[in-house]
Amino acid sequence: MATIQRPIKNLLTMDMDEADIRLFMSQFEEHRFEKGEFVFQEGDSGDVLYIVKSGLVSLAKEITADVNKKLVLARPGMIFGEFSFMDRGERSASAITEDESKLFSLQRTVFDDFILNHPQAGIKVSMNLLEILVERLRRTNDAYRDAVRWGLEITGTQKLNFQYLITENVEIRIELSNGNFAEGKVLQLERSDAGHEMILANKLGKLSIIPYHAMVSVSLAD
Repeated sequence: MATIQRPIKNLLTMDMDEADIRLFMSQFEEHRFEKGEFVFQEGDSGDVLYIVKSGLVSLAKEITADVNKKLVLARPGMIFGEFSFMDRGERSASAITEDESKLFSLQRTVFDDFILNHPQAGIKVSMNLLEILVERLRRTNDAYRDAVRWGLEITGTQKLNFQYLITENVEIRIELSNGNFAEGKVLQLERSDAGHEMILANKLGKLSIIPYHAMVSVSLAD
């Protein structure tokens, strides 16, 4: 494991003293990645949490076979991979380095042992992790409510009310600017600096994030 010369402050160690921070961070391993390397890929199994020590890591979601949507740019001190770390599920996005990067990684089994062996520090870390998860979910919910409130409509063969589509679980078909098509049910609408984005789930349960500007037309699926 990496030797931590000084406490590494991050969201997981908020309100912890230096001794507890040093103890907790000693559970992490340090890894070095070259620019353009995958830390993990969408669909991989995941029970590892990461903290960026140096460099940049982008989290991206596959929209189509040749289009990816960058969701988050993780900078030094930021954590990522927390959802799969908690539920041991598949990675919902890919993590790739934008620059040469050094990352700290924490295995879920190591984390569980830490909580058992150091319950007071473990409780503090667990509460911080819970706050991080809640805040990230809250941002997603706020974006969803805003999109529904605005009554976003996209003009295709007909005007579609997305609040109705979400509520009624309606299947739609989207023609994309690259000539491909996407079909599924609308789970959520989000607002970003680049505009609106739609989260679509197909019949196999695979999620796609489709930016507004990539849509040519929208219609009800056959």
